[in-house]
Amino acid sequence: MAQGLDEASARATASGLVDEPGALTLPETMRPLIDLVLATLGQWRMAGGGMGPLRPVALDLGAVDVAARWLGITPDAALLSDLRVIEHEALMLMRSEP
Repeated sequence: MAQGLDEASARATASGLVDEPGALTLPETMRPLIDLVLATLGQWRMAGGGMGPLRPVALDLGAVDVAARWLGITPDAALLSDLRVIEHEALMLMRSEP
């Protein structure tokens, strides 16, 4: 997606994807990634520390691989890179919740 861009260029590219506040328009080429993310929403590796609650730490890539193949998506390095961006943002959102 924004691979290889400096921060300012990446922000400008990301800003261009937002038509209005709260709305995000992604290119059609991202459809396989979106389908895969939606199919694996609950597939998180969890960890807990002692008395603390279980927290998501990463997507279960084994489950993601199976889902991708069932959806007819061939996993590759570019897909993994894009998936990692979404994974990171999802983790940041989940960790900000009380």
